Amino acid sequence: MSIDELINNEHVKLAIQLKTCQLQREQLASLNAAYVEATLRGYSWKVKKPVSINEAIDDILQLTIGEIVAYLSHEAVVIGSSMKLEDFYDFMKVKE
Repeated sequence: MSIDELINNEHVKLAIQLKTCQLQREQLASLNAAYVEATLRGYSWKVKKPVSINEAIDDILQLTIGEIVAYLSHEAVVIGSSMKLEDFYDFMKVKE
């Protein structure tokens, strides 16, 4: 089963939503399911792809906020390092 097939499975989608709600309630209100899914794709399942839906759901339920934040921070650095200085001008505008 491919990663896309796993992510599109109704049980896996439900587990992602439940984990997202749990982490929003307990630790990080601004978290969304897309961040959890991105972490699964780019971190948890990049090296060790689950062989069954049960294993995928177990991976989801064991995911921590630290893993999600670390992965997203790493991705932000990677994306930011490939950008040009001009891409950051919107962030650096001084209000007159």
